[in-house]
Amino acid sequence: MCFSADIGYGQMDTCITNLKDASNNYDQGNFDDAIAVLKNTIAHCPLDKGDQIQAYSLLILCYVSVDNLEAADAAAEKVMKINPNYTPDKFKDDSKLINVFKKFSPEPMFSIGVAGGVNIPFEKTINQYSVVYPNGQAPASYKAKTGFQMGLQAERRVCNNLWVEIGGSYRSTGYQHILNDVEGEQINYSEKLTYFDVPLCLKYYFAFSRFQPYVQAGAYFSFLTTALSTTNNGVDKDIINRISLRNTYQTGAFGAVGASYMVKSFLLFCDIRYIIFPENVNKAGSRYNDEVNLFKYYYVDDDFRLNNIQFNAGVSFFLRYKNVRKK
Repeated sequence: MCFSADIGYGQMDTCITNLKDASNNYDQGNFDDAIAVLKNTIAHCPLDKGDQIQAYSLLILCYVSVDNLEAADAAAEKVMKINPNYTPDKFKDDSKLINVFKKFSPEPMFSIGVAGGVNIPFEKTINQYSVVYPNGQAPASYKAKTGFQMGLQAERRVCNNLWVEIGGSYRSTGYQHILNDVEGEQINYSEKLTYFDVPLCLKYYFAFSRFQPYVQAGAYFSFLTTALSTTNNGVDKDIINRISLRNTYQTGAFGAVGASYMVKSFLLFCDIRYIIFPENVNKAGSRYNDEVNLFKYYYVDDDFRLNNIQFNAGVSFFLRYKNVRKK
C-alpha cells in the first residue's frame, strides 16, 4: 500500500515513516503493532484525504485480520465521511477490504440544482367587460404565448424516498387578447408578465436503481415584477406599463410528474408541472385606470386568471450524504 508525501514539512518524515512501518507490520503479520501506529498517525498527522483513506484502508485490513469486524466497520464509516462515493478498486485492492465496503451505501441527503424550460399559460375568464358592447360580451378570444422559466432549487431528504424542495425562479409568460369589430376595427392586445416564483413542495422518488420517477406537490408563491402591454389596431401601437393594474402577489398550488437519472453525484431530471392560481391577474377596482387603452382602443380588462403548465429540465448536485448500512 503506497502513501504520498504531501504532508507539512515539520512532520513529513515522521508521518510517512510511521505509515510505511505500519504497512511493513501488516505484511509481517504484526497486526496489533500496525493498528497502534495507524491510530496514532491518523490522530496526530495532517494527512491529506488520499492518505487518510489509505491509512484507514490499511487499518480496516488489520482489524479484519484480528477478527474485530465492528472496528473495521467503524473505520469504513470514517472513509465514507471523507469521500461518500469511495469504493475500493476491485482489481487492485484486497478482497477483504472490498467485502467490508460492500456493507455500506452512501445515501444522498441534500442537493442543489438548476433547472429551466418553457411554460404555456391557460386563461380562464371569470367575468367579461366592455365599454363598446352594452352587455359586456365583446367578441373576443384569448391566445397563449409560450414563455420560459429558469431558476435554482434545493432538496433535503425527510424520510426514505420523501424529500422537501424549495426553489427560486424567474418566469416570463404572456397572452394575447383579440377583440373583433370594435368600431369596425380589430384590437390586438398582448401582455408580457414576469414573475419571481418561490415553489415549496414535497417530492417522492420511486427508486429503481439509477432511474427514479417522481411525483411532487406543493405551493407556488409568485411575485409580479413586470407587466407590459402592447396594443394596436393596425395603425397605432402603444406599449403601457400596467403593473399598477395587476395583483403583484399570488399564491398557487401545483402538482408534477417527472423522472431522474443518477450519474455519480449528479442527478439529471425532467418534469411537467401544472400550476393553479385561484386569484385574478387583474387588480380589483383598476379596470378603468389605463386611459390610453380605455379611450384610444376601448379596451378594458376582463376578470381573468392565468394557470400555467411548465416543462422543465435540469441537473442537481448532491452535497451531503449519510452512510447507511445495507439491509
